[in-house]
Amino acid sequence: MLESISTDRDERQKINEQWINEHLDSLEDSMQDLDRAIKYLNQKQAEELIFTQQSKSLLEIVKEKPISQSIENNTQTILFESNYNNNNNNQCTWRTSSPMNTTFNTQQLYDSLPFDNQNGGVWLHGFDIQYNTSQWTSNNKLKIILMPHSHCDPGWLNTYEQYFAYSARRILNTMITMLDKNSKYKFIWAEMSFLSLCLPFDNQNGGVWLHGFDIQYNTSQWTSNNKLKIILMPHSHCDPGWLNTYEQYFAYSARRILNTMITMLDKNSKYKFIWAEMSFLSWLNTYEQYFAYSARRILNTMITMLDKNSKYKFIWAEMSFLSLWWDQATYDQRQLLKKLLDNKQLEIVTGGWVMNDEANTHYFGMLDQLIEGHQFIENTFGNITIQSSWANDPFGYSPTMAYLLQGSDIHYVAIQRVHYHIKKALAKEKQLEFFWQQTWDRNISKRIFTHILPFHGYDISYSCGPDPKICCQFDFRRGAKLFAGCPWGINPVSINENNTHERAELLLDQYRKKAQLYRTNVLLIPLGDDFRFISIYEAKLQFNNYDKLFTYINQRADWNTHIQYGTLNDYFEQILQEKSLVEFPSYAGDFFTYADHDDHYWSGYYTSRAFFKRMNRIAESYLRATEILFSIAHAQVLEGKLASYFPKDDLFTKLIMARRNLGVFQHHDGITGTARAHVVNDFGQKLLTVIILSQIVMQQSAAYLLFQNYYSFNNQFLILNQEFETFDTLPIRQFISFNNNNKEKIRMIYIYNPTDQRRIEIVKILLDTYYVRVTSNKQPIETCQIDPKWSNRRSNIMNQNQFELLILIDIEPYSIKEYTIHATTFKQPCPLTEIEYINEKQLPKTSSTPFKMTVINTKGFQIDNRFLSIIFSKNGVLLNVQHKKSDENLRFHTNIIRYGTLKQSDHHSGAYLFIPDGIAQNIPTSNYDLIRIQRGPLISRVYINHELYSLQYKLTNTNGLNDYMLGLSTITHLNMNKDTELALRFSTGIKNGAEFFTDLNGFQMIRRTTYGKLPLQGNVYPMPTMAYIEDNFMRFTILSGQSSGVACLKPGIVDVFLDRRLTRDDGRGLGEGIMDNREIISTFKLLFESRHTIADRTSLTGYPTLLAHHLSIELLYPIHLFHSLNSKIVLNEFNLFLKPLLFPSDYHLVNLRTLNNNDDKKYSASKNVALILRRFAYDCDEYYDRSFHFEKPIFEHFFQVNQIESIEQTSLSLRHIKQKLNITSKLNVPFAEIITYKIRFN
Repeated sequence: MLESISTDRDERQKINEQWINEHLDSLEDSMQDLDRAIKYLNQKQAEELIFTQQSKSLLEIVKEKPISQSIENNTQTILFESNYNNNNNNQCTWRTSSPMNTTFNTQQLYDSLPFDNQNGGVWLHGFDIQYNTSQWTSNNKLKIILMPHSHCDPGWLNTYEQYFAYSARRILNTMITMLDKNSKYKFIWAEMSFLSLCLPFDNQNGGVWLHGFDIQYNTSQWTSNNKLKIILMPHSHCDPGWLNTYEQYFAYSARRILNTMITMLDKNSKYKFIWAEMSFLSWLNTYEQYFAYSARRILNTMITMLDKNSKYKFIWAEMSFLSLWWDQATYDQRQLLKKLLDNKQLEIVTGGWVMNDEANTHYFGMLDQLIEGHQFIENTFGNITIQSSWANDPFGYSPTMAYLLQGSDIHYVAIQRVHYHIKKALAKEKQLEFFWQQTWDRNISKRIFTHILPFHGYDISYSCGPDPKICCQFDFRRGAKLFAGCPWGINPVSINENNTHERAELLLDQYRKKAQLYRTNVLLIPLGDDFRFISIYEAKLQFNNYDKLFTYINQRADWNTHIQYGTLNDYFEQILQEKSLVEFPSYAGDFFTYADHDDHYWSGYYTSRAFFKRMNRIAESYLRATEILFSIAHAQVLEGKLASYFPKDDLFTKLIMARRNLGVFQHHDGITGTARAHVVNDFGQKLLTVIILSQIVMQQSAAYLLFQNYYSFNNQFLILNQEFETFDTLPIRQFISFNNNNKEKIRMIYIYNPTDQRRIEIVKILLDTYYVRVTSNKQPIETCQIDPKWSNRRSNIMNQNQFELLILIDIEPYSIKEYTIHATTFKQPCPLTEIEYINEKQLPKTSSTPFKMTVINTKGFQIDNRFLSIIFSKNGVLLNVQHKKSDENLRFHTNIIRYGTLKQSDHHSGAYLFIPDGIAQNIPTSNYDLIRIQRGPLISRVYINHELYSLQYKLTNTNGLNDYMLGLSTITHLNMNKDTELALRFSTGIKNGAEFFTDLNGFQMIRRTTYGKLPLQGNVYPMPTMAYIEDNFMRFTILSGQSSGVACLKPGIVDVFLDRRLTRDDGRGLGEGIMDNREIISTFKLLFESRHTIADRTSLTGYPTLLAHHLSIELLYPIHLFHSLNSKIVLNEFNLFLKPLLFPSDYHLVNLRTLNNNDDKKYSASKNVALILRRFAYDCDEYYDRSFHFEKPIFEHFFQVNQIESIEQTSLSLRHIKQKLNITSKLNVPFAEIITYKIRFN
């Protein structure tokens, strides 16, 4: 025991010493930076700084602000402020702080405490405590909560697995046994990571509830004063693109459903209905087809039914469909819909444009479609409150979506597709309802109340209770001859006087069993399925039969049950009434990877249709860059300084269409790649529409800002460098020809930086000559390079008449800058790249070329820049990465691996599932048919070609951020192979054990553990933007330009999936495989960072470094290049914001989004814009972070005082005002969070 105490004390002593040393180092760095800052001041100011503060501590000198006040008119103040803030980087403190609020800080305590170590008596380091018993009375009792707990580190003196085997499992077993013996006993458990170790994942047969257990109950648990309250919630799940297109679904289904339910609800106020898809989604059909066939009919049906009975209710979630319905609805239908919303028979849930996927999506797209839906609601229906979210169909759930919903003032969420073992475990402990909180939340203020549907599906057969063959008998549509019957062989029968008792008793038994899985006496029973309530006939079948059951059950006083129609809000409001009597658990983490039975893990859709996952990121980058440019151009229009006419409403209409098309693709059958081939094509066309419309608006907005009074909307002044011809091919670049009649022999280009940081990087322009020079603002640009233009991406044939000009650009944040290319005949200022091959057979067959080509005669080769050396073998295998600054070597290897799939008819991979036929097979590197090395002053490349794929490694030499990393792109085109899945394997020497980190929607990181008890496919997770592994010495981060699956199946090895081609359906309703592969370029940035300190190994979350954040932003939001079509009009540079250089390094502008006018004109740009800011949570890096500034921004950094009429901080989706601000207010965004501001221009 003493030995244990001594060991613990020694460990804590080491931790304290380490903490002190680190902070002393930080203090020393602070003083050095302060000294450097003083050099920028004149001698007199420096003396004032030192002598007026001589009585203060050194820390106070760094913190005091009179310095900047006394020299605020000096132009060098900015330099001082920047350096001062380098050493006040609160992120480092926040990252290691405890998750709670504090009312004072360490500095205040250190200033005030004597540190004299007086003896406190029995409380050795405290003081003697006195009390008076009279302070407690019978009305003011001392309430004592004795809270049994057990602190279990998942890795300290023993490993995570050892702790579980020796301690955690026994503790949990012990406490479950004890708590079961006495209901007064209570216990708390904090480490959710042990839950996965606790679960056997053994797939035992649960009886009628196949993946659950037998449920028992005692009717005495309900009394007349404690009734079972049942909410029957009619709903219809309408995908805006799956088997049909979005538009087809609306025409055939969604419109009819809405019409039916509006009618029914109007007839009976007891009827209720919910609608979730604001856009109406696609899966087997396109968005338009679903609307035409389904959504329109559903909406028409339900408004009719609700109008007939005030007890009927209905929910609706897809705003994309509702907007289409609204456009085509009559005046009377519109008024009826508004009436049903006002009396809460019809409830809008979530209110997003679609029910989005939560695995592959980026938070930009998730939030954008949520805003689009909520703005449609506000502009159409006014002050309709959205309190609940309904997400019954996404294939797993992310806490990022929970955060966005909570930040939009949505308080409750209901979810369905959670791993069947997790459901079973939570159900046993009545933990299917809980507070879902963020892993990084320091004050537990971002949690949302969450309800999990317990059974296999969300359709009626799996909604009423554990036995689907009984529940199916109460899906009365299945009893009609027009519709399919129950698969269990017993079909529904109509309710009549002769069978009411028997039917009601049978149904109530299922309800009671389901109620045993929750902590309150309120029970939610969804009544619906995909595209239900498509006709009045169907709606009457359901409502009329349930009306009879309701009447009978409610009249049976001895059953102590009350049942009614209700919405999601009705349910959660009744939960709140019992909340004070019930304690709900808290949960932190996500719900990936989903499995619905056996080893059928839904990890295939992380990579399905990889081409469109990449295209989605491109479309997002275009839309965001366009939104910002248009908002600034519109602000200039409102100022009225320019005489030129700007077609703002026409362009704004195009912007609205781009937003909504991008929003539709975020759907859980869009970006997931799980729709039928013709629907995928329709999605692709919508993404192309996003890009083309964004390009039009971007070109016009940039021209208006640059050329001002010269601008005319009838003329095209600018054209973007990239041209997208079709939705399923890669873009082509604009070509500059000097061999024409242009006498001036110059071409002007403009570079647009749509990001928060200064960009020093390379742009490429296609030319017909290599005799060129470059200027900017009439000053020569010496840093350039000429590369050959190959005939295609996988070719070794040079194009004799085309060349690539590479220019090193240096551009401020949110600015547009001019560069001019001059043709010249007398000299060649831009050096030519040199080309090397590994043997003479690979040398191009060309008669003449200006490029020097050689054959290497060494055993290997390498490419270098100032930070890295990348070493290859002669056959193209990457062997080693060397850090030049730290002189560290990392054994590093890349190769492509291949998976097949099982041959069983019901057990194989498909669009959703990944079921491999074993471990991955290496594709031999000896089959490379081309290895080419290109070396130049700006960039060096290694190009490797294989019949199945190609790899290109890139190392830049620019003095910019990209010098820190190794660029990698892959080209794959699985157009011939069957049942093949390709992945990119990175093998390192990093000793990360079984743990690695992946991002959730580009917003936060989560710790993953590879479990031996799970099949391979169960250890694959989504990677929307990045993943990393680390040990005590090195962190390896993969930054990705597209979403895909990722796994870490062995220590030091990371697999990133690239594409998949599958011949068969996997039994999840799609009815076909994936055989429509396109050629895809996948882009990555590989970052190797030395580690000095490791963050808390017990934490569920991790943090990228600030460098990783910045590089990811550059990858996701590239600069845009315009070609000027009028070289006579020149503006050298335009800054979009007033002071872009003062933008802090840990802030990111998510969007600057112009809002729609709330008037009769459908698409009209208002004076209001949404300024959406994110603040990074990041792992501190002493070397990189010191070159940045972290002061909080103010609105004056963005806009002039006279531009702004009002500023409000709002909820994320702008529907609720949080506080009013002014132009001098600081934009105080907490770490790891997003804040939305609504700005109204004058």
